[in-house]
Amino acid sequence: MMSGIIERMIDLAGLLERLAGLLTGLSMVICLLTGCQSLGTELPDSFDKEGMEEKVLCAIDCFNKKDYQSILDMGCTEFQEFLTAEEFAEQCDPMLDKRGKFREIVKTVSMGCKNEEGEAEYAGFILVADYEDGRICFNITINQNMELMEFLVR
Repeated sequence: MMSGIIERMIDLAGLLERLAGLLTGLSMVICLLTGCQSLGTELPDSFDKEGMEEKVLCAIDCFNKKDYQSILDMGCTEFQEFLTAEEFAEQCDPMLDKRGKFREIVKTVSMGCKNEEGEAEYAGFILVADYEDGRICFNITINQNMELMEFLVR
C-alpha cells in the first residue's frame, strides 16, 4: 500500500517537472517572438542558412562537451562580456548531469528577426534535443556576422 503511494508521488513529480519544462519553453518562445520583430519563418536571403545551422549545431556540441569557453568564443563582444565560462558551468553542468547523454536533435525551428529599431537582422533558432533522461530546449540567436547573440537552455 505504501509503495503504491510513493510510486504515484514519483509519477506526479515527474509530470510536474515535464509541465514546468513545457511552460518554460513556451514562455521562452513568446519572449523570442516579442523581443524582436519577426520577419516570418524564413531567414532572409542575405543569411547563410547552412552556415548558421552549422554554427548552432557546433555550439550545442560544445555545450554537450561542457566546453563553455568555446561557446563564448563564438559570440559577439556583448555575449562574451555577459558571463564567464565558470558562470556558464555553474548554470549548465547540473542540467547536463541530470539529463544524461545526448541522443539527437528532434526539432528545429528557424526564423528571421529584426531588432526593435529595425536596423539589424538576426537568425533565431529553437532546437529540442533528446537526452537519456529528458529533453533540453535551446534558443540561439545569431547575427549576420555569424556570431552568437544569445544561447539559452531550458
